[in-house]
Amino acid sequence: MIKRIFTNTVSALCYSLIDSRFPSPQTYQYFPHNSVVQFVLEQQNRMPDYLQFPLLFLTLIFESWGLLRTGSLFHCQSPSIRQLQIQAWKNSPFQICRDLMRFYESLVVLYWQSDYINS
Repeated sequence: MIKRIFTNTVSALCYSLIDSRFPSPQTYQYFPHNSVVQFVLEQQNRMPDYLQFPLLFLTLIFESWGLLRTGSLFHCQSPSIRQLQIQAWKNSPFQICRDLMRFYESLVVLYWQSDYINS
């Protein structure tokens, strides 16, 4: 169950980061969002065990933060509320929150740009 929540959170986070970084027209001829999520999850699975658990734990805290702030988990929120939570964490006074957002955003941008170059 924890792994499913983690996957749902990563998916919602990737979709939100894509939407904010790479706005696109309403019609999608090419929709790589799911491959971005798979890439991010694969990178997390390749990490050494001592890094996997902290990333999982911090991501679940991020997911739960939405419950505390808005009454719903991050992956269940509307896109606009998700963006507010992401921005709050990007601007957090806590370095670890900013680093978590930078980690996910870096992987999303890396995959998106490399996929764009290859297509």
